[in-house]
Amino acid sequence: MLLYSILFPIISILAILWFFYRYLKEKQSLMTVVLWTILWLFVIVFSIFPNYSDRFAKLFGITRGLDFIIIIVFIVLFYIVFRLYNKIDILQDEINKIVKEVALSNEITLDDEEDE
Repeated sequence: MLLYSILFPIISILAILWFFYRYLKEKQSLMTVVLWTILWLFVIVFSIFPNYSDRFAKLFGITRGLDFIIIIVFIVLFYIVFRLYNKIDILQDEINKIVKEVALSNEITLDDEEDE
């Protein structure tokens, strides 16, 4: 038995437990936990039974299992980057609104500075 077929399931189980812990602490949504759990279960299955990746690949018209895994990893990474970009964009809009509100509430005119 290869090292990755022992190491990857252990890492995957720890990752699943970590996501459930974060869900219980209300830091993750249920949908996020479900998606990551599915991903980590695939890691467990493909590390214990590497030939299953070939079967999944053939379902999608891909010839090799490793190519299938690499494509899935790229899709997941692009999805994460897309979600992060959206969150950053929303945070930037919120920061702009807050800065405008603070600037308007603390408006100092040149006349006020000269009186001091």
